[in-house]
Amino acid sequence: MNEFDEPQFNEPQFGNNEIGEANTTIAKLKEDYASTILNNDTARFTDDIIIEGVVVANDEEGNVYKQFVINDATGAIIIGVNDVGLYATMPVGQRVRIACKDLYIGGYGSLAQIGTKYFNPKYSEWQIGRMTKLDFQKHVRIIGEVTPTAPELTPMVITEEFLADKNNKNITPLYVELKNVNFKEADGKKLYAPEEEQISETNTAVERNVYVGSQKVIFRLSTYADFANVAMPTGKLNIKGVLTRYRNPGKNNDENDFWQFMLSSTADIEKVSE
Repeated sequence: MNEFDEPQFNEPQFGNNEIGEANTTIAKLKEDYASTILNNDTARFTDDIIIEGVVVANDEEGNVYKQFVINDATGAIIIGVNDVGLYATMPVGQRVRIACKDLYIGGYGSLAQIGTKYFNPKYSEWQIGRMTKLDFQKHVRIIGEVTPTAPELTPMVITEEFLADKNNKNITPLYVELKNVNFKEADGKKLYAPEEEQISETNTAVERNVYVGSQKVIFRLSTYADFANVAMPTGKLNIKGVLTRYRNPGKNNDENDFWQFMLSSTADIEKVSE
């Protein structure tokens, strides 16, 4: 009556420890489903595809919502989960594997994301959405301890020439660093994302602009972010985060295909000079 199984402390208690080794890269995955992603379509994984990466962005400061981003040596991808507080199990620097079979890949604004599909009545079509928390636990495996020095946390430095090549939007998302840039709107008093400046009643984002040379990158910042009512820093900055794109559905021209940037934490902003 008093005999109990010994608890296992050597394996993470969250996720699926039966998931095996990674067998493809994130870049290869996005390449194989490039048409699906570009056309804002969805596709179900039917093969035993496993990817591995390190968490580079999460929802800890509230600017990222119900998703996180992993990065490997070839690129990054968004993982959508219908849950909050993901950072508790998916902290930055945590290595994870994702077993993709029976999940979906698709494009949201032609941006690659893994999750499930849902029917959007606004467009009368199926779109990529977020997997349930239960499905997430079945499809993720935590590997080792959080490693702040993991090579996947070294961002790609983005140049004006890179942004000028519109074909590079097709490989987003990417974990990057923008060097020696500044917020166009920053004056020492302007806040990151005050509620009175949100895009609409239903869209709680505020847009801020950063230029790399002549190329504009739009920061979409949530009025719910922890730093929403903090003044933006002035002067030259180095900013780490996830470079994304948004391509308006049905508007296939350059004017409706934007570079965007996902800022996970203000700790990723380094002040260079005034």
